[in-house]
Amino acid sequence: MRNIGVSLTMGSMLDDIDTATELLEAIFIPLILIELLVLRRARRLGWSRIKEMLANGATYLLYLPAGVVGITLWTQVFDAVDGLVPWSIPTNWMTIPIAIVVADFVYYWEHRVSHEKRLLWDLYHSVHHSSERFDQSTSLRLGIFDGMLTLVFSLPMVAAGFSPGLTLASTALVLGYQTWIHTEVIDRLPRWFEAVFNTPSHHRGHHGAEPPYLDVNYGGILIVWDRLFGTFQPELERPVYGLTTQIESSNPIDIQFSQLRLLLRDLRADRSWAMRWARLWNPPGWQLRSTALAARAGGDAPRR
Repeated sequence: MRNIGVSLTMGSMLDDIDTATELLEAIFIPLILIELLVLRRARRLGWSRIKEMLANGATYLLYLPAGVVGITLWTQVFDAVDGLVPWSIPTNWMTIPIAIVVADFVYYWEHRVSHEKRLLWDLYHSVHHSSERFDQSTSLRLGIFDGMLTLVFSLPMVAAGFSPGLTLASTALVLGYQTWIHTEVIDRLPRWFEAVFNTPSHHRGHHGAEPPYLDVNYGGILIVWDRLFGTFQPELERPVYGLTTQIESSNPIDIQFSQLRLLLRDLRADRSWAMRWARLWNPPGWQLRSTALAARAGGDAPRR
């Protein structure tokens, strides 16, 4: 492997997974323990919240093997593309920050597309948004197809000349940053920080289930992309979290597949392949059929 010689062999990848697990334990466990203490002192740690936290953890356990499969698959694809690209960007202390910013930009668009296309929303991203609570454990609430599919959006970084190792590490940093912003314990941070970076306040807005918080604040590390592309919404008041129609279940299987079941139901009710195609690639709330046809099909409005 070129540049700094990052090896993406299976053994190295498993070592990286072990390192990532240790890093998760070093960061996530102290954060959630602090949050649990604060919630308990504020008398906000009732059984319903504990049950939701356990559901988030169980959902993550379903996600983990899919994540390993996804990393294994895309490692091979990235290596293949890397071998075909005749140019390269050296990995050094000048290009590493650039790669992180590029990975964050890529994440903004992946995140935005996963909200704006019903196939991706119902397939995996709605899983993360389906909790009516918002705390550190919410960051664990991930769809199994998220772990298998989303790295395809990072492929252009490899094609542009960034090494597969740097691409994966930058993407992991963007994702890992967002763990700490899933909290209500932190209110607002200094104005300069809120202007540039994604924060708990911005991300609470992103998880809101009612206007004006639908489909806003997609940034990973930086919130500047949302300001540039018109998707920024400041937190005006504490949002209602979850989907527009809540799933009302703590069963990790329901959490993973409830939206996908709704999508398949609607696709079966559609009368043409053109309509099915349109449904997949339009926003979740898109509805071509008349109200009468929708009623006969027995369809509820898609959850957001």
